[in-house]
Amino acid sequence: MLKQITEWKSVRKFTNQPVEEEKILNVMRAGRGAPSWKNIQPWRFIAVMEEADKAKLAEGFSMGVLIKKAPVVILCVGKLAAWEHTHQRDRLRELMSNSGTAMSDEDIDKTFLNNRIAQALADRSSSLMARTFENMGIAYGFMILEAMNQGLGACIVGEIDNELSGVDSSKYGGIKSHFNLDSSEIITAAIILGYPAKDFPVSPRKPEEDIFQVWR
Repeated sequence: MLKQITEWKSVRKFTNQPVEEEKILNVMRAGRGAPSWKNIQPWRFIAVMEEADKAKLAEGFSMGVLIKKAPVVILCVGKLAAWEHTHQRDRLRELMSNSGTAMSDEDIDKTFLNNRIAQALADRSSSLMARTFENMGIAYGFMILEAMNQGLGACIVGEIDNELSGVDSSKYGGIKSHFNLDSSEIITAAIILGYPAKDFPVSPRKPEEDIFQVWR
């Protein structure tokens, strides 16, 4: 897998070749399979291919032209409601059951949800937003690597006018309404997909010595 990671390149220009639905689904399946805090999976993915839908979505992005021109756009939606206490408990119960461990609701709350750090994070809207974006970012990584595995090019487009930027809340509200998103959902990014128009260079990276530390 390291070979594929080091060969990663963001692709922003695509051929007109249609992308097979199964490949699109596999990319979204990769996002579904990504790890998340306490297994809450605070995400939803919407594949967008119609020109009118892409044009509407593009209104919210600083690089909207990339959204308009891409054969496929996967709209990435973070679900803030996923952090609600009951939802977290349900996901943790599933996680425990899957590993053969039975825990009562009281024990789950005591062990995972009612400790001081968990409660402090749950009480701050800023931390819920940050944790949602963190989880979404993990899903993006899985999805773009699966796109590469499917022979597709991909690029994460993330500079969007959403709840964080608040540049034009009316326009953003119109985009959310168009895609039937509720008030607890936030558009965090879009992933553009297609067959690469050419062989793009590998994305440059900082030297290892600027990044790595091994403590012994």
